[in-house]
Amino acid sequence: MAELDFRPFDADNHYYEAPDAFTRHIDPKMAKRAMQWADIDGKRRLLVGGKVNKFIPNPLFDPIAKPGSLEDYFRGRNTKGQDLATMFGDLDPLGDHPGYQNRDARVRLLDEQGLEGALLFPTLGVGMQEALRRDPEALHAAFDAFNRWLDDDWGYDRGDGRLYAAPMIAFTDVDRAAAEVTRVLEAGAKVLVTVPGPIPEGDGFVSPGHPKFDPVWSLLHDSGVVLVFHAGLSGIAGYGRLWGTGAPKAAGGFEGFKHATFPMVAFQDRAISDTLCALLCHGVFDRYPNVRVASIENGAMWVPDLLRNLKDGYGKMPFTFGTDPVERFRSNVWVAPYYEDDMDVLRDAVGIDHLLFGSDFPHAEGLPDPLLYVKDIPTYDADETRKVMHDNVHDLITPRPT
Repeated sequence: MAELDFRPFDADNHYYEAPDAFTRHIDPKMAKRAMQWADIDGKRRLLVGGKVNKFIPNPLFDPIAKPGSLEDYFRGRNTKGQDLATMFGDLDPLGDHPGYQNRDARVRLLDEQGLEGALLFPTLGVGMQEALRRDPEALHAAFDAFNRWLDDDWGYDRGDGRLYAAPMIAFTDVDRAAAEVTRVLEAGAKVLVTVPGPIPEGDGFVSPGHPKFDPVWSLLHDSGVVLVFHAGLSGIAGYGRLWGTGAPKAAGGFEGFKHATFPMVAFQDRAISDTLCALLCHGVFDRYPNVRVASIENGAMWVPDLLRNLKDGYGKMPFTFGTDPVERFRSNVWVAPYYEDDMDVLRDAVGIDHLLFGSDFPHAEGLPDPLLYVKDIPTYDADETRKVMHDNVHDLITPRPT
């Protein structure tokens, strides 16, 4: 675009997984407990843990929604009151978009879009931890296999500075997690990804800030490689159950969850806000000050409230913190806001050096053209724009020495 004298670097791009993403390298002994494909009633279905998985209604991604088709919805401009199915509009054959599943084609697409490069994250993968959380052995086998597929097809880092695919890390079995972090770091990964939320543990959960996970945090500290918390299924459905719907409508029940309005309004930010609160309050950054984390595709309007509450907690009980948690947030956390967020508020809250440009391309909820993002930061001067849309992500994917 005419306003830019540089090629931006997108911190939030996605691929659509190949059908064998979880099965190509799976241990045959674990195949039935992890991911399988089955034909059911004439349709190809993804089985996870032996059950039909509904995280992605169309896990083969063919046909696929047009990039940005839900932009008006996410900007709160659904003035016609349309449902999501209508707003998606006409779908495209996946074959019309080779860059969604092929690295070389994606690099060509970057050139067409005027982008220098992008970080790549899963589409299907971020919903799989929840489906396997009660079977840690299958969970780790599935993600280990997934990460090997990812390096095959996309590459953690091919050395050309264009695409950096982030391997998925599950924390549930800390020994397996540490072993996989070690393996992918040795294979050249420059960014890792997990989902926000508490860590599954049996029938319950535990904070990611618990010292039992220190073997993973220690590896991230020593390597200086960033861990991204990317939106996905993260176990926060338990929040919703506290406000249950009661009996069916026919029996006089309550329809509080109709169209998912209540969870959307009440706790859409809880997973990421609570996760970072846990890391700060449970001392991860004090034990491992070189750990860097980034929040991507979780929005950012939760940040001012979290920082206000951290300031309040530190003022009341400073003896429970190793350092000022607000300052620790601003030194160890990077944030990629939604394009619809208030970027002026976030510039002050997060700091210009820790904001990241992310378009969510080619998802329906993202931008149809990544460079349109510049129109959502009209008050940013040239230096601030370059930092947010280029320099900051380069700093993030450069391992920071201890």
